[in-house]
Amino acid sequence: MSFSNPWFIAAVVGVLGVFHLEIIATFLNLAQFRHALPARLKAIFSEETVQKAGEYAGKSSQLDLLRSTFSVGALVLFWWSGGFDWLQRWSSGWGWSAVYTGMGVIGVLLLAQNLLSLPFDAWDTFKIEAEYGFNRTTVGTFIGDRVKGLLLTALLGGPLLGLILWFFQTQAHAVLYTWLTVAGFSIVMAWLSPRLLMPLFLKFKPLDDGPLREGLLALAARLQFPVVDISVVDGSRRSSKANAFLSGFGKNKRIALYDTLIEKHSQAELEAILAHEIGHHKCRHVPQQLILGLLESGLMFYLLHAALQSPEFFRAFGVSSQPLGLGLVLFSIIYQPASLLLGLLSSALSRRHEFQADAYARTACGSAPLMDGLKKLSLDHLTHPNPHALTVWLHYSHPPIGQRLAALEA
Repeated sequence: MSFSNPWFIAAVVGVLGVFHLEIIATFLNLAQFRHALPARLKAIFSEETVQKAGEYAGKSSQLDLLRSTFSVGALVLFWWSGGFDWLQRWSSGWGWSAVYTGMGVIGVLLLAQNLLSLPFDAWDTFKIEAEYGFNRTTVGTFIGDRVKGLLLTALLGGPLLGLILWFFQTQAHAVLYTWLTVAGFSIVMAWLSPRLLMPLFLKFKPLDDGPLREGLLALAARLQFPVVDISVVDGSRRSSKANAFLSGFGKNKRIALYDTLIEKHSQAELEAILAHEIGHHKCRHVPQQLILGLLESGLMFYLLHAALQSPEFFRAFGVSSQPLGLGLVLFSIIYQPASLLLGLLSSALSRRHEFQADAYARTACGSAPLMDGLKKLSLDHLTHPNPHALTVWLHYSHPPIGQRLAALEA
């Protein structure tokens, strides 16, 4: 490691720069609670609700800050004490091929990362979320979800990782092959996930016959949006927070409504929320986000290839050789600033899409039902009523509630 190594400088600036940027954004966002709300929001958020939302945001931010400080501190300590070189020397003694050694190294680090984050996740779920009435997850469900997640990562991600490592180990056009493979895998998972993966964590049952089912199907038919199924998801088993989503392609689209959403919203509001989700499909937002994601992954694999070819890149982390699997881990560290910058574009596009989907729902159902639904969701979730622009810029995939209501009123 040396300050004359540009890779080392990029890694240090990237890791510490992103860390400090997040701290600045957090404090600015919390400071917004001291400012008076615009008149439109004052009519929605009482002083008591704003105070409660501020306390919730403050405790969540404190935990996030503690988590990120611990994570960055552990990374820097492991890095600067020669941990990556030790890991390389240890794994080289396994006697495995480069591909299997790489898979093993990444697996060990992912497992360690999950174990280190477990106390923070548990505190968030059973302390903060429970304190504000959101958590309904039992200890058994909490542990089961994480075990299932690790098993799925091994069963699905393991073979994909092995193929990627094999491409970079043996193929001259590894970037192209990897990009095509990941693109195909992402599309297949988007189709399979609601059918095979999500049911491992959530229970789906058909929505009972009645006015709500008839109304939603009639709306979908009126908007020429073919639907084969409407399901109720037992989201209340984990959280009181509500959600809804659409899945499927072509004529095999499915509607999924969380039971908490049905419990707290009127039929008119649910129809408006469904119209909003249909708007995303009608406005072609899904393929646009997919194309942007594919372009970003193509750039990422190109930069990864360049890094793996550079001995200086590995020396920046104190590693004397050029191990393939460890190289992917080291690249994920140095890629953070680029990922953040590309995420700004993706989030900005997503916020624009939300405005368009809101406009579609307004045309389909009128403004009032969707506005009422958005107000309820914001109040139920204790969302920040007036977040700071930097936080919105960095992290918000949806526009703040005030901007959405203003656009719907326009």
